[in-house]
Parts: sequence; structure tokens; C-alpha cells
Amino acid sequence: MMSTENEKKIPEIERIPVNLKSIGEKMTRENGFLGVPDHSFEKAGRNQLITLLEEGLTPDSKVLEIGCGVLRVGYWLIHFLNPDCYYGIEPAEKRVEIGKKYLLHSEILASKRPQFDFNEIFDTSVFHTKFDFFLAGSIWTHCSKESIRVMLNGFANNTTDSAVFLTSYLPARLKKNDYQGNDWVGTSHRSDISGCIRHSRKWIQSECDKRNLILESLSRDAFDGQYWLKISKHKTSKYSIKRKRIQLKKLIRSMLDLIFE
Repeated sequence: MMSTENEKKIPEIERIPVNLKSIGEKMTRENGFLGVPDHSFEKAGRNQLITLLEEGLTPDSKVLEIGCGVLRVGYWLIHFLNPDCYYGIEPAEKRVEIGKKYLLHSEILASKRPQFDFNEIFDTSVFHTKFDFFLAGSIWTHCSKESIRVMLNGFANNTTDSAVFLTSYLPARLKKNDYQGNDWVGTSHRSDISGCIRHSRKWIQSECDKRNLILESLSRDAFDGQYWLKISKHKTSKYSIKRKRIQLKKLIRSMLDLIFE
């Protein structure tokens, strides 16, 4: 049996429901479209957790999810992270409440103490916290360039020196497909019309350069046909990559021990 000390460091995965896909389908059936496809609900959330783990996520990392919606990813992160480590920004407050109702029982909410803010301008300073990770899954596929600038400024100012920003996007292959509007495109607390937009990687690179941020494309595909971008303040050394892989193996081994003990 594992020691009490180790048990405190392991996420509470023993209470994860068997079929998250069915829960996602039920949420959509009873509440209408909630901004995420129900057919990939479980897989897309899990893939984002895995990508964060590959980038060095640990239970004591402080994570800010921008556009947390119905907690497709928040569900996994809240279970995995230590108390007071998950934060979410979501203008559509109703979606967060739906996510809590279907995905998180009261004991988890009380013990993990996730924090939320519902500002519309993606102001990441509202929590007065330095984060280790920013996550924006399927947000840059809907938001304006001005909103991206706000997020990049937030990352530069409201994170630790070793922080990582993971964001998914759809690249604009042609100039005419590079979104230049100022509005959110897609469903939200203000709109029932779905839609997606694309941004030029060259433009994103230029905005990162202005803030001395490092932009990389990950070889792993994101989810729902999107691609991962990784933004950081310093280039990752080979030593850091090796150390992250060792940490990931230890976490996986610990979780397997918990499942099968």
C-alpha cells in the first residue's frame, strides 16, 4: 500500500466516471450546443491533459485555463491538481455552472477549491497569481487578434519565468483567411451562431517577438483538427526536456499504482 504522504500527492482519479463521452452527449442533449463537440468530449479533454503532462505539469502547478467553458479540460485538471491550483476564465458563466453540475461533485469542489472569473476581456491579472501554465484550447479559433494580444501580455506579466502557454489554433494558409475582425466568432454568452476563424502563424510569431516570447509548434496534433502552439519565455534545454520526461513517467507510474493497488 502507498504511504499517506504519497497519497496526498496523487490526483483523485478513482472517482473519474467510466464514460465521459456519454456525459458530454447528455449535457448537449439537455442544454443545447455548449461550444464543444460532444463526440470528442472525453478524448479532447484527456488529450489536453496529456499534452500539459508532456510539458512538465505536476500536481502543484498553478494552471489558468482561458475559456474553460463546460470544464471539458477543467474536469481532468481539477481532479489532477492539488487544491487551489486550478483557475478558469470564462465569459459564459452559465457554461461553467453546467459543467460543475454534470462533472464535479460537491466534495471535489470543496476539497480542490477551483477559482473562476467571468470577465469578457480575458484579463488574467484578476487572480493576482503567478501561473506555471496558461491553456487556451479552441479559443484562438474564435477570438480576435486583439484578444490574442491581451493573452500574450497576460502571459508575459502574470506567469513564472519557466511558464508554458499551450494554445490550439487553425493556421491561415492564405492571406484572405487570416481573420482581421474584432468580434468573437462562434457560440458564446452573446451568440448562438457557430463558427471558427484562422490566424497567420507569421503574425503570431511577430507578436511573440515583440514580447521576447519563444514560439514553437508541437509535433502532436491538438484536437478537433486543430494544432498546438507552445509559447514560453526561454528556450527549453535538452536537460529540461529529459527532466520533464522523467517526471511524467513517475506520475504515470504513481497513478497506475493507485488504480491497481
